[in-house]
Amino acid sequence: MSDPDQLEILRRYAAGQLGTRDAIASAGLQDYADLIIALAQQDLPLPKPADTPRHREHEARARSILQPLLRRAG
Repeated sequence: MSDPDQLEILRRYAAGQLGTRDAIASAGLQDYADLIIALAQQDLPLPKPADTPRHREHEARARSILQPLLRRAG
């Protein structure tokens, strides 16, 4: 993989547009540690969570648990 291609993948991951597993595989890296090192070498930030169906599901579940508790406390 060429460096410009890998850099684009890392940028997409840092922007939360690509999940961790996809970023590792697409960038030709071995594991999460390699991914973090590659981000640091390119001076890219750690990512926000990717906007994936699984992440949206987790957010919805958290909201359904927390909102009633917050309403009662407020």
